[in-house]
Amino acid sequence: MKATADQKISNQESEDTKVSSRNHSKLQSQLAFLLRLSYRTQYSVLTNLDLSFANGKISPDLCIFPRQTADWLNDEPIVHDVPLTIIEILFPDQSLNSLLERIYKKHFPAGVKTGWKIIPALQIVSILLPNRKQLNFTEGTITDPETGIQLQLAEIFEG
Repeated sequence: MKATADQKISNQESEDTKVSSRNHSKLQSQLAFLLRLSYRTQYSVLTNLDLSFANGKISPDLCIFPRQTADWLNDEPIVHDVPLTIIEILFPDQSLNSLLERIYKKHFPAGVKTGWKIIPALQIVSILLPNRKQLNFTEGTITDPETGIQLQLAEIFEG
């Protein structure tokens, strides 16, 4: 009985604190690198940023903003600006429904234009839109219809 209760608590903590893993971290780093390499003059790509909106506090794996200049003397522990795009990577023990709920009930109502959902084990990237349209990519070039960002799926899941 205790193992079941401990597992339930562990799963809840995973949902709330986004427990990471090697593959999750690798994908997050790879995406940040690829995005910065190709789009650094157009966009600012930030990882694990704490965002606060009217409908709650969230911390996506990656946020894409229009290009911003860094102010190294003044920092913001919690950001209220709305990113153009957020990227969420399904992490171990997270339910797909909880990830979708976060995108549709927190990100989109705040004004985010697109939400990328990445499922590492299946090597699938889906771009979700506020109107519930979904673009699924299992190969080739991923194209975000709002930002024009294009990445090769093979490069995201490389090595």
